[in-house]
Amino acid sequence: MITWCNPLNLNHLRHLVALAEHQSFRKAADALCLTQPALSRSLQALEQELGVRLIDRLGKRNILTAHGRQVVDHARRMLFEAAELQRGIRQLESGQLGDLSLGLGPTPAAILMTPFLRHMATAHPRVRVKVARGAVNRLLQSLREEAVDIIVIDHRALAVSDDLQVELLPPLRGGFVCRAGHPLREPAQADLQALRAYPVASMPLSDEIARNLVTELGTDAHPERLMTISCEDVSSVLEVVEATDAVFFGIFASARAHLADGRLHELRVQPHVERTGQYALVSLAGRSESPALTLFRRFVHAYFKECAEDPAGGD
Repeated sequence: MITWCNPLNLNHLRHLVALAEHQSFRKAADALCLTQPALSRSLQALEQELGVRLIDRLGKRNILTAHGRQVVDHARRMLFEAAELQRGIRQLESGQLGDLSLGLGPTPAAILMTPFLRHMATAHPRVRVKVARGAVNRLLQSLREEAVDIIVIDHRALAVSDDLQVELLPPLRGGFVCRAGHPLREPAQADLQALRAYPVASMPLSDEIARNLVTELGTDAHPERLMTISCEDVSSVLEVVEATDAVFFGIFASARAHLADGRLHELRVQPHVERTGQYALVSLAGRSESPALTLFRRFVHAYFKECAEDPAGGD
């Protein structure tokens, strides 16, 4: 069993990793700009710290023991995290924020993408921002493959996992929305039977939302029966709703500009129930993050709070 009381010396770990990579004291020492005796003393000190043998010295061959291989695996991760921490500090001290790769679900993309990109283009024009959009499963795969740094998704579609850090955002109101001159606007409410006479559009909905609709409005409200248009591009759906008699079902904040200037209006379908969406910031657990990622977290929390307080963007 490997045990130790004092913090490990990162240089000792770095020296062990170098030996594992070069498989030669001479080559490892040259790569580290050390003498071979200095490298040998460093590795002996690490063995003493851990209380186990890390290297079997067989003539001119140096072979990692089972403990040595275990320490090398952990050391690589520790050295990576230390380098990431130093890089973030250097960026912060030099005024750099670092690059940022985001993944956004359909509704978060409709809510966040334009405001955040506008903010970055104005306040931080030199920061490189990449945005990927897609369904929850695709975004989670991209996150785990480290193709994106963080994702914003529907929390109800997320399964619990130890490798993920999940940060809930303020809940947002949702429901049905139609154009200003829609026939169902008089008297500004409708029942399910009247609603089903018109196209109903939404993004793909989670199983929980489907169950809630059935509980609140009946079996005919199940998305497979009610929704005639399903599309991940919420902005395109809203253009269709504004130009036709189609009705949108989703989060009001995703139609914020349309609601604020009166192009679209909330349609209360009876029996009326207050509906909310719960979204979350999701990143890989235990990872250090760049200043740009911290900035994005703060922006998302502030913007979701603003939308929660005033989803229509009014004065």
